[in-house]
Amino acid sequence: MKRFFAAAIAALFVVLGFSNPATAEVVVDKTYVEGTDQQAFLFNPLRVNRVDLTMTAAAEAALRQDPRVYQPATIKLTTELGVTNTYNVGLHIKGGWGSYRSLDEKTGFKIKVDFSVKGQTIYGIKKFTLNNMVQDSSMLHEATAYRLFRAMGVPAPRVGYATVYYNGINYGMHSNIETYDKPMLARWYPSGTSHLLEGAYGVEVGPDLQVDEGSQTDLRDVTELRDLNNTLTGQAWFDAIRSRVDLNEMIMNWAVSHYIDHWDGYTRNWPNNYYVHRDKNGTWTMLPWGTDQTWVSWNDLIDDGATMMTRCVNYSPCRDLYETALAQIQAKLPSLALPTMVDRIWSKISASVYSDPRKPYSNGDALSAMNATKSVMESRYLELVGHTGNRRASSIQLSYSQTQFAINQTVKAKLVMTGDGVLSFKRLEGYNVCEVNPTTGAVLVLNSGICRIAAQLTQTDNYHSAMLIVRLNVPKLASRILVSPISALRSGWSLRLNPQTDSSGVQKLKLKSGRCKVSGMTVKALTGSGKCLVTVSVAGDENYLAASKVITVRLRF
Repeated sequence: MKRFFAAAIAALFVVLGFSNPATAEVVVDKTYVEGTDQQAFLFNPLRVNRVDLTMTAAAEAALRQDPRVYQPATIKLTTELGVTNTYNVGLHIKGGWGSYRSLDEKTGFKIKVDFSVKGQTIYGIKKFTLNNMVQDSSMLHEATAYRLFRAMGVPAPRVGYATVYYNGINYGMHSNIETYDKPMLARWYPSGTSHLLEGAYGVEVGPDLQVDEGSQTDLRDVTELRDLNNTLTGQAWFDAIRSRVDLNEMIMNWAVSHYIDHWDGYTRNWPNNYYVHRDKNGTWTMLPWGTDQTWVSWNDLIDDGATMMTRCVNYSPCRDLYETALAQIQAKLPSLALPTMVDRIWSKISASVYSDPRKPYSNGDALSAMNATKSVMESRYLELVGHTGNRRASSIQLSYSQTQFAINQTVKAKLVMTGDGVLSFKRLEGYNVCEVNPTTGAVLVLNSGICRIAAQLTQTDNYHSAMLIVRLNVPKLASRILVSPISALRSGWSLRLNPQTDSSGVQKLKLKSGRCKVSGMTVKALTGSGKCLVTVSVAGDENYLAASKVITVRLRF
């Protein structure tokens, strides 16, 4: 009887659509999940989710006619949290010259979640990028390459996996690549995004890049960057560029790209997959993209490439920083254990790889590619160790604790460093804002505005070089208003006020109360008793904020 009752309860749960209470809960390995945001769990390379896409016949016909234009579709996700609602979205086919596949093959998809419903997101996500991995038969390159970028401080996507069904047809396993959109960028750039531009085949940094975020027409910022790269070399280039870009970040991007053999990124002579980003503080960074063709061991660890990288490696102080980046990668790699990561991911995704009905390679090819990826990782690390030698990493920590500034004030630098090289300081931006002592780093404040200061430590036989750039924002100061003491003003008499102010802005008087008349900067008493309250104000200028002050004018007969 008890067995019959238990079986009946289990059957009832099945009929009602609930999971069997006796079934053990599936434990999800979250070793490689990064972040605490609501969408982080979707970028878990140790789990294969499911994505169902549907389109009407009319929408599909339009998509086949123009694959790059979004067409209406629906999406539904099946994850560890269960099955989502069905969302109305936009869909277009994704892929470049090498990875593009039609709907009759293993297609890659780009999903715009708020295409039909303004402001709509799925777990906070606005766009999905589902790569078909037709050029990566291991299906592992993106997950491992982007992890190394992120570990080295370069903004890069997180990666998960999903088996994609289109109109009920299994299109095989895709990588779910975190898209460079506003939610993703907000995690890396607290100040906000001014511009995000996407690279294309053979297109150098400049106004010819595709604008993804920011003004489509005002491209003066990226045009300036292009012109500097095209016209300057050596120290002139170095000083001009590092005043506008996070050069440490860009150098690390190039170093990681070279280390992982990123065939299709920025560092080749024909740049292709990359982004450049300018934050609200005016600083440019470079972001990687298209890392399916990596871990192939084709290039040297340091080499010429696209324009900015070539400028860097051909100028000794910048090349030293590149060597520093390689040493930092070497120091980080043991803790990342990328070959182990390959094994762990493969153990979770191999069944989906083998059952993928649309992959353009065999199961044997996939297995061989997985093993080849590990082999390249291991040999590349040994090559890196041989290249970087016995030098240790230098470091610089520089800060100015001041939160309020005064014109002509000297602010001392707080410095902590590791290394035995020569330390020097240089002002990179703000020639009318500050002066910097080249040996101590002390800053003399001249005006309000932005001051960028570079601290650089030279390379020695024992230590690699290091560079740090600090941005000081000297805000506009509150203008003081000083008025000489006023003796009592007789009835009918007038007095001209001459306030002393920090701001050079226009001064004004305004009667607040009392029997007086104000004209220009003159106060006239209309009665012989009591008092008048007069507001003295001064407009702001380039260094000082507007200010006002109420003064009392006493009256007598």
